[in-house]
Amino acid sequence: MRDKPFGAALLDVAQQALTQDIGPALKGQQRYVVLMVANAIGIVAREIEQEAAATKAWDRALARVAKEGNLEASASRLVEAIRDGEHDADPALHSALLETAVVAAGIWKPALATPVDAA
Repeated sequence: MRDKPFGAALLDVAQQALTQDIGPALKGQQRYVVLMVANAIGIVAREIEQEAAATKAWDRALARVAKEGNLEASASRLVEAIRDGEHDADPALHSALLETAVVAAGIWKPALATPVDAA
């Protein structure tokens, strides 16, 4: 059992403090800055929570063009392959890229995110 909270949980507490305790007492530019910081904290917390899902989704997409285990080269190769139309009818790649988009949406705009199963 861990006696310390996970990093994402600490960030959630910090975000709640900013939005529920501090932000409402402020006005104008100060309120804007507090809400901007709280939003950034929320994004980072969701990135931490979704890291495994994001990695898995990108690994699936990059596996379609992976060569020699170099992920950066694979990402560049994937972009080239898509531009060249090499994967226009590739349902596995489409599914993997859709999964990366859904995970990213869940991180950046969770209210707009759709679970992969519902997409």
